[in-house]
Amino acid sequence: MKERRPKQFALFGQADKGTLLFVVDNADLFLSHRLPIALTAMNSGYEVHVAAPLDYAAEQIIESYAIGFHRLSMDPEKFSLFSELKTFFSLRNIIREVEPDLLHLITLKPTLYGSIIARMNKVPAVVASITGTRKIRLASDQKEESLRQKIIRRLYNYGFRHPNLRVTFQNKDDRDMFLDMDLISRRQIALIRGTGVNMQRFHPMQEIIGTLPLVLLASRMRWDKGIGEFVEAARQLQEKGTQARFVLVGGIDPAHPEAISEAQLQEWHNAGIIEWWGAKIDMPIVFAQAHIVCLPSYREGLPKVLVEAAACGKPIVATDVSGCREIVTNEENGLLVPVQDVEDLAVALNRLLANPNLRHEMGQKGRQKVVAEFSIGHVVDKTLGVYENLLKL
Repeated sequence: MKERRPKQFALFGQADKGTLLFVVDNADLFLSHRLPIALTAMNSGYEVHVAAPLDYAAEQIIESYAIGFHRLSMDPEKFSLFSELKTFFSLRNIIREVEPDLLHLITLKPTLYGSIIARMNKVPAVVASITGTRKIRLASDQKEESLRQKIIRRLYNYGFRHPNLRVTFQNKDDRDMFLDMDLISRRQIALIRGTGVNMQRFHPMQEIIGTLPLVLLASRMRWDKGIGEFVEAARQLQEKGTQARFVLVGGIDPAHPEAISEAQLQEWHNAGIIEWWGAKIDMPIVFAQAHIVCLPSYREGLPKVLVEAAACGKPIVATDVSGCREIVTNEENGLLVPVQDVEDLAVALNRLLANPNLRHEMGQKGRQKVVAEFSIGHVVDKTLGVYENLLKL
């Protein structure tokens, strides 16, 4: 390891394990998904920095933990030659300034550009975290790929040839896709399922007796999360006389191409089909009110909301897609339904709405599964193990 220069953000004295730089496309998601890893790394002797697009509120919170924050020029949803070049050189400048011993790249653009810059600038060690493949959509047959897909494949091929790099996946399907396309070798792989859940904060609470059962879908308000199918299933069940409340929790995502407008959400809410509660911070209180948690998403990396729901002892209805399958074992701790199948979704929801005992049994099994496989301590330990293996600590 090279000799370190003094840094203003070192909290626990000398950073004897070196400097760790996280690169993310959303500072809020770093706080909600990666902060425990960063804080544990600091406690164990790393100096920690974060590079992310500008977010004043998140920047202040991150720096309050004595983590260095660096403003990255990046729009996660916009793809144009000018904006991509601007992102590339912005990230290159940050990496040259911080001089990390270890670079942890999270989501599509950070992994694409960060791995290339790391190879060109001889960063000693790199972790690239693949949190889903919705934005990649590489074709299995290279002849069928679009120009954008070809460019993404070539960028991965170059960057992932860094001599000291590990790629972490949240589910086996995404891992196998990268292997099948010969983008990585097996020795580079680490399977770390999710970002972990705090088992003390998210814990089972008894169902509220004497109220209408509540079905909860918590996510960003986007069509690809299956919200349209959820609303239609709710409509069908209500027309058949099913007594239940159907609730959407989450904020709008106006910059995203799959965003659902606030006007549309208000229209459904005003019609009495669903209740839209907007974004909520204290999710354990939200889960405490739910009898069933639903996520009919089209594809996931590994949805944190389902891990948290299972930790709270809630039965789950989700689509039989990558990511959801990592959490839900069909007929054990929930029910899996085909993607974009409103009728099967309605049948599965109705089955659990009509059977409190089945809800209780599935909820208990979900809690057991999360304790065994998805606790935050488990995820943090595995991640820091990858770090130390790369740095030979």
